[in-house]
Amino acid sequence: MTSEQSQQDVEAKTNTVATKHESGDRSAGHEYEDVLQLIGFGRVQWIVLLAAGLLLMMVINETMGMSYITIVSQCDFEMNSKDKAIMSAASFIGIFCSSYFWGYLSDTVGRRPVLIYTTIAGNVLSLCSIFIPNYWFYVFLRFGVGFFIAGASSTTYAYLGEFFTPRHRPIAINYASLFVGISTVYVPATAWLVLSMDWSISVTDDFAFRPWRLLTICYMLPGVIGTLMLWTLPESPKILLSLHKTEEAFSVVDWIAVKNSGKHLHEFKVQKLKTEVCADGENILLISKSASATIKKMWKETLPLLKRPHLVNFVISCTIMCGLFFSSSGMGLWYPEIQNRLGSSDSHNLTVCNVIDASIDQMQANQTNKVCDDHINTKSYVDTITYGTALIVGYILMGLVINKIGRKASIFLGLTFAGACAIALIWIKDDVAIVIAFCLYLVLPGLCISILSGAVVDLVPTHLRGKAVCICLMLGRTGSVFGSNIIGVLLDAYCTATFGVFSGFVLVCALLTLILPI
Repeated sequence: MTSEQSQQDVEAKTNTVATKHESGDRSAGHEYEDVLQLIGFGRVQWIVLLAAGLLLMMVINETMGMSYITIVSQCDFEMNSKDKAIMSAASFIGIFCSSYFWGYLSDTVGRRPVLIYTTIAGNVLSLCSIFIPNYWFYVFLRFGVGFFIAGASSTTYAYLGEFFTPRHRPIAINYASLFVGISTVYVPATAWLVLSMDWSISVTDDFAFRPWRLLTICYMLPGVIGTLMLWTLPESPKILLSLHKTEEAFSVVDWIAVKNSGKHLHEFKVQKLKTEVCADGENILLISKSASATIKKMWKETLPLLKRPHLVNFVISCTIMCGLFFSSSGMGLWYPEIQNRLGSSDSHNLTVCNVIDASIDQMQANQTNKVCDDHINTKSYVDTITYGTALIVGYILMGLVINKIGRKASIFLGLTFAGACAIALIWIKDDVAIVIAFCLYLVLPGLCISILSGAVVDLVPTHLRGKAVCICLMLGRTGSVFGSNIIGVLLDAYCTATFGVFSGFVLVCALLTLILPI
C-alpha cells in the first residue's frame, strides 16, 4: 500500500508540473524549484546539509577555538590581556576584510569553487600556524585563516539553500545552524581532551611543540571532511542557471534525480530547465581584467542599499547585527578565560568582578616571582560545554517559537533578557546563577543572528538580498573585534564598567528592533 501510494504521489507531481509547463511557454523549460519538488527530498539533500554543517562548524572552530588557544599559549608568546585580544580578533578581522569579495565571487563564478578553494587555503594556513614561534607572525597567519574561511562563512548558506525547495529551505538552514551549537560543544570538549596531555617536544631553543598546537589540527578536521564531501558534490544548479549554463544545470539536476529516486529527468517528463534572468546580463569578473572596473561594478551594484527606501532599515539591521556579534562572539571569546579565573579562585560568594580583581593580584604576584600559569581548570571546560548545549537547545526552541510570536518579538525579548542578565552579572554571587546568566547573555543574541539574517532577506529586493546579508554579517563581525578588544582593555581595570557597556549596547539594539518592519 505504501509503495503504491508513493508511486501515485510521484505521478501526481509529474502531472502537475507537466500541466504547468504546458500552460506556459514550452521553449522556456521547467522552473528549477518545480523540478526539485518533483524529485523530492532525498539522499543528495542530506549529504549537502551535512557538508554545509561541517563547513560552518569549521568556521566556528577556527574563530571561537582561539578562546582556549590564547589561554594555553600565553606563556609561549608571553602575552598580556591586550595581546590575547589581538590574537582572538585576528581571524574576525580577516573574515571582515574578505567576506563581501567571496560573496560577490560566488555569485559570479559559482558557489562550489569558492567553498572548496577558500576552505583548503584556510586549512593550509591554519596548519602552518602550529609551527610558528613568533607572536606577530602567528597573528598574521590567523588573520590569513580568517581571510579565507570567510568564503565558507559567506557562501555556505547560499549553496545549501539552493538544493532545497522553498518549503524545506528554512528547515535546512535551521538544521545547519545547529552545527554552530555542536561546534560550541566540540571546541571545549576537544580542548579538554587534548590539553589534559602533559608533554613538550623541543624543536629549537626558542620553540617547543606542545599540546595546544595539536589542538589546531583537531579544529581543522570538520573543514577537511566537509571539503572532501563537497568535492563529490556538484555545483548549485541555481547558480549555473543564473550564469546561463543551462546544460550543466540540467546534468546536475538529472544527477540529483538519479541519486534521490533512481530515475532520470526525462522519466519525469522534464526535458529542459528555465534559465535565470540576470539583473544586467554580464559577469564583470569574467569579462574584465581590470581590478578598478571590478570594484566600480561591485560598488554600483551595492549602492542601492545605501539609498531610499532601503537605507534606514539596512543601517538599523547592520547596527543590530553588530550588537549581536559584539555580545555573543566578543564576550564569547573571553568566556573560557573568565570562567577559568572563576574556577581558579578558592573563594566563594564573590561577584565576577571580585574574582577578576583577585586574579589580577595573583597574576602580579606570579610576574614578581616569574611564574607563568597557562593552566585551564575543569570548570572552564564544563561551563563552556554547558553554554554550547544551551545553544543547541535554544536553536530547537527558537524554531518552535518564532512562527508564533514573530521575528520582531523574538529579537526584542531575547536581547532585553540578555541585557538584564549582563546587568545581573555585576551583583550576583552564586556560582550556578553566574553560569546561567552568562549562558543566557551569550546564547540569546547568538540565536537572534540567524533570525535577523532572515529578516534582512525580506527587507530588500531579490537582486540585493545576497549582498545585503553578506554586508550585514560582515559589518556585524566588526562587533566581535570591538567586543573582544574592549574586554581586553577594560576588563582588568574597569570590570563593572565593562559589563555595563555590554548590557547597554544590547538593550539599545533591542529598542532599535522595534523600528524594523519585520
